[in-house]
Amino acid sequence: MDLRLLKLAGSSQDSGMSESEGSPLVILLASCAGLLALVLFLIFRISGCLSRIESLLAHNGSPPESSESQASAAETSSGGAFEAFLSEDPSRREMSKGEQFSAYRRWRQEKGLNWSNS
Repeated sequence: MDLRLLKLAGSSQDSGMSESEGSPLVILLASCAGLLALVLFLIFRISGCLSRIESLLAHNGSPPESSESQASAAETSSGGAFEAFLSEDPSRREMSKGEQFSAYRRWRQEKGLNWSNS
């Protein structure tokens, strides 16, 4: 009977790790596997959302062909819109800087060159 007890006691020590050391290791490995699965799920979900957005942009993202979206000659000229404003009326060059800019703001509003036409 003593031999059976010695064999049982020896078999638990031969495994290299006791029950108390194995349990945290299993929990750690399971946690890592769970986190990895969660990260992979989130990556695939984000990838799906991005591909859907990309297809929507490719389908609806083409610029409209209206004349409003095309830049006017005043905006694309080398001097810009302010130079075009000054060249329309030579007397504007004689104004003070403050008067020039307030007249320029009114001119841009009249031409519809402002971002908001308010």
